[in-house]
Amino acid sequence: MPNKLIKKGVKKLFSLTRTKIRLAEEAKTKETKPKPLPLVKFFSGKEIKTVTGAKRYRSELLKKINFEDNGKIAETVLQLLDIIEGVKYKFEAKDCCFLLDEEELEEIEKQKVNILLMTQKPYPGTGLFIGENEPKSSILASRVPSSIATFLAFAFKSKYFFKDGKLKHITSVLGHKTLLTNVIHFSLGELGASLKEEK
Repeated sequence: MPNKLIKKGVKKLFSLTRTKIRLAEEAKTKETKPKPLPLVKFFSGKEIKTVTGAKRYRSELLKKINFEDNGKIAETVLQLLDIIEGVKYKFEAKDCCFLLDEEELEEIEKQKVNILLMTQKPYPGTGLFIGENEPKSSILASRVPSSIATFLAFAFKSKYFFKDGKLKHITSVLGHKTLLTNVIHFSLGELGASLKEEK
């Protein structure tokens, strides 16, 4: 049973997703990027290719959210992150989107990856940093937490990062706690990533 903080984080994420969809509509965004949304397809089998479809699917997820099932919460969180990333490309600043391309992701595919959620210290291995003021030797992935969806879409189709239904060779390191970083960290753990908290 998730704690109150996780529940709050999920509700905040639903609200943020609604806002990003509204901003996408105002920016006259019609299609998602990429299309279909990869994490939505991975978890639900549904092919969401438009902002209208994303809006409808968000409502579906909201109707069927079950706070008793940690695994389903984690899947819902990742799908909401995927929707946010898929609709925001016309109105978000570049550094608020995922900054690595497919080629750069392939270069780190045989390494142990630390997802550094607003941490202050560097960690051994390859660190994908989310936030402001990245620690030395880490790679800035994005300024905002939702962008981790792009890396996860890559990870779930990788035989190295995803095996036997679980994420492998990935550690989530939680630094500065916000409702969003907390719920993302929790969800990564539910899906197989190792978890660490920065003290």
